[in-house]
Amino acid sequence: MSTTVPTVSIDLSLSWGSLLAGTFASLILYGVSILQTFIYYVQYPKDRTPLKLLVAVVLLLDTLHQFLACAGLWSYLVQYYGDFVNLAVMHPPLLLATVVTSLVSFVVQSFFIWRIWSLSTGHFKWIIPLILMPFVTAQPVLSIYYTVKGLITPAIEAVSGPLLTKIANASNGTAAAVDITIAIMLCVLLAMGRTGFSGRTDRMLLRLIIVSVNTGIWTALFGLLAVILLVTLPQDLVFSGFYFPLCTLYCNMLLASLNVRRFVSSTDAGEPYQVPSAPSNPKLKTSSGLSRTLVNFTMGSTKAREESFEMQRNDSAQYHV
Repeated sequence: MSTTVPTVSIDLSLSWGSLLAGTFASLILYGVSILQTFIYYVQYPKDRTPLKLLVAVVLLLDTLHQFLACAGLWSYLVQYYGDFVNLAVMHPPLLLATVVTSLVSFVVQSFFIWRIWSLSTGHFKWIIPLILMPFVTAQPVLSIYYTVKGLITPAIEAVSGPLLTKIANASNGTAAAVDITIAIMLCVLLAMGRTGFSGRTDRMLLRLIIVSVNTGIWTALFGLLAVILLVTLPQDLVFSGFYFPLCTLYCNMLLASLNVRRFVSSTDAGEPYQVPSAPSNPKLKTSSGLSRTLVNFTMGSTKAREESFEMQRNDSAQYHV
């Protein structure tokens, strides 16, 4: 006579399922970060060393974030699979991942505040950095406090308690508010730089405004959604589906603003990374003298285009890094 062993099932879609979905999205964006980093180092080898180190540091922090997120999920879904008691405990890798996210946001937002400072003039030059930097610095401080409390009392009920929930909301809400403010201030400063006399310069500034909005809106949107879900569903981990991709979004935000510089400084016609070649005419190749003239003319035209392109890049350097 065979006996049937009763099985117990539990729905994890609103808890660790959301965290798993957020980690998958973060890993997809991490692949984009690697591609953007490769493009940056290939296309801009003459950038200053501090800027290159900044990109390397942000990518390394993003890599650490992916490792911590995967290690945390591994302990829940693989190493201790079927241990329902373990599901009620917050493991250290996931808590440390929140600290890495706050560090990346601190670095990236500080970079954009420095960009606002470099574009500003007069007394207004110091107002925005003095207002925003305390909020930017508060994010890693709140995150470290949240992590320490979570390590001391790792139970899910304690981490989702009223105090730590308020701290998490304050950190995420502050980051979203800073992102929105940075995007608005960049758009205002770039719009003020439009002269109306140079069509190429105005088009370049318009492109920078569009890029500033597109790069800042995604981190702000994901941060606001994380806050809303944490307020409405504090006992679940649904907010983690939008919170965990934030680290990689900040990394892509920085890389996109750096890699878009050639597109911003290019003309409307043609590919900005290519120099159009002069059309060939078979009739001009009948004489060796004419052929040499055509070659010299083509080489001179190509050199002139390259010099013109470099002048455009130098002319637009004041509007970006």
